[in-house]
Amino acid sequence: MEKRLIYLDSLKVFMTVLVVLHHTAIIYGGSGSWFYYEHQDDVVVNTLLTMFTAVNQSFFMGLFFFISGFVTPASYDRHGAGHFLKLRLFRFGIPLLFYMLVIAPLLQYVASGYNGSLGTFIQEEIIPNPLQGVIAFAVGPLWYLEALLLFFAGYAGFRRLTAGKCRGKRIALSPSLIAGYVVAVAATNFVIRLAYPVGEDVLNLQLAYFPAYIGLFMAGVAAYRGQWLQQLTNDSARKWKWVVVVLIILMAAGMALGGAMEGDISMFMGGISWQSAFYSMIDPLMGLGISYVLLVWFRERWSAATKSIGWLSANAFLVYILHALFVTYAAFALRDLGWNPMMKFILAGCAAVLLSYTAASLIRRIPGVKKVV
Repeated sequence: MEKRLIYLDSLKVFMTVLVVLHHTAIIYGGSGSWFYYEHQDDVVVNTLLTMFTAVNQSFFMGLFFFISGFVTPASYDRHGAGHFLKLRLFRFGIPLLFYMLVIAPLLQYVASGYNGSLGTFIQEEIIPNPLQGVIAFAVGPLWYLEALLLFFAGYAGFRRLTAGKCRGKRIALSPSLIAGYVVAVAATNFVIRLAYPVGEDVLNLQLAYFPAYIGLFMAGVAAYRGQWLQQLTNDSARKWKWVVVVLIILMAAGMALGGAMEGDISMFMGGISWQSAFYSMIDPLMGLGISYVLLVWFRERWSAATKSIGWLSANAFLVYILHALFVTYAAFALRDLGWNPMMKFILAGCAAVLLSYTAASLIRRIPGVKKVV
C-alpha cells in the first residue's frame, strides 16, 4: 500500500478552512452567491472581499479536484470498478441526502427571511414537507460531491474501456503540457461562458468553471501515475510565487478598468467582451500558480504526522458538509452588531470554523458515522 502523503491532508485542512471563510466573505460583500447577505455600500470592504473570493475561486476547488484525482487510481486498483463506485456512492451519497433532508431546509429559515421563530418554521415549513430539499435537489456547496461522483463514474468507464491498457503509461510533466493546459482551459472557459456565464448553474453545477475542474482531476490522475508531485521544485515554486503576485495585481487592475469599481462585474462573467476573455485566461493561470506554490510549500513544511493534524484532517470532510449551516447562522446571529463588515467577517468566519469543527468532532463520535465521514 502506498505511503500516505500527510502534507496533502494538511493542505485539505487549509482549503477546508478557506472554503468556510470564502462563503463567509460572500455574506459581507464578496462576489458569489449564498443563502444570506449583509452587503453594504463600503467600496473598500467590498473590493477587498471580492478580491479574496476571486483569488480563492481560481484555485481552491480545482486543487480539491486535483487531490481527488490523485488518490483515485490507487483506490480503483485496489477495489475494481464495481466496488470502487459502490464505496464512492456510499461515502458521498449519504452526505448528499443528509444535506438535502436536514441542512437545506434549515438554511431556508434564514434565506427566506422567515419572521417567526426557528421552532415555528420547523413545525410549519419543514415537518409538513420533509422531502423539500430532495425534490429541489438542494445540494448547496455539496455540488462538489455531486461532481466527483460524475468524475468517478467517468474514470471507471474509461478504465473499463481501456481494459488496463493505460494503467502503466505515464505522462511527463513538462512546460509545454502546462502551457497547453492553460490555453485549453482559457479557450474553453470563454466558449462555455457564452452560453453558461459564471453564476448560472445546471443541476447545481457552474459549468463556467468546469474546464479547469475536469482538467485538474485528470491532471491528478496523471500526477499519481507519473509521480509529478516529487518533480515539483522549490525553485519553480519561487518563480510561480512572483507570477501569482503579478497576476493578482493584474486582476485587480483589470477588474477596476472593467467596471468593478462601479459595482458591475457582469461583463467578466461571460459573453463577447474583453472582460470575459481576460477573466477566462487569468483565472486558470493564477489557479495553477497558486496550486503549485501550495503543493510545494505544504510538502516542505507539513509532511510530519502530528496528533493535531490527524484530528483536523479526520474531521475536515464533515466540516465541509456542515459548514454552510454554521456560516449562515453565525452571520445571522451577528446581524444586529453594528461593526464594520470586515470585522464582522472575521468574527463570523472564525466562529463558523470553530463551530463546524466542534460539531464535526461530536457527530463523528456517534456509532457508525466514521464509516461514512
